[in-house]
Amino acid sequence: MSAFAGWRACFAAASFLVAACAAQAHDFVNIPPALCVPVDRSVGLPAEMEPYRAAVRICAIAQQPPSVAAPVAAKVNLLSVFTDDYYKTLPADAAWRDFPLPMLVDATGRCLGRIPHLFPVDPPQELTISAGRWQRGTPHELRLKVQSPAVGGDSTLPSLHWNPRKGTYTPKNTTPSQDKTSCPQT
Repeated sequence: MSAFAGWRACFAAASFLVAACAAQAHDFVNIPPALCVPVDRSVGLPAEMEPYRAAVRICAIAQQPPSVAAPVAAKVNLLSVFTDDYYKTLPADAAWRDFPLPMLVDATGRCLGRIPHLFPVDPPQELTISAGRWQRGTPHELRLKVQSPAVGGDSTLPSLHWNPRKGTYTPKNTTPSQDKTSCPQT
């Protein structure tokens, strides 16, 4: 094999990998807060979310975002207290509450993990969740980006990855003391 042929093979392999990475990067979809819906009264909530029921929303995490015309039965859903909705009927000087972190659940309501930041808003910060690396309708990676007008600026939280053996989402490269994504004990 000539040196040129070896380089050509490397470029071909690199081109393939770049194309594969680009294709993989493009399958990520943002979870649109505007399409999250109130939780029906008949649906049981985790005890820590029950006091905030009127402000709890469920968001389908699906490759094709749901719409009013075409709702999606997602394999993974996000339960979250929408803080803006909670405070809109309270006085302007109402104290900030220690809200429960958003929870990832399956279609039966079983906890699959937690998001380590309030969604969509933890004033003055906003969280964007991007789901991707889809397999059989399940996102195998959730990317978390915090937009903040504060001095520290924007930040990226550790991605959550699907662990099929445990049936949960777990962060990569964090120590157990840093992990805020575990499900509550039942």
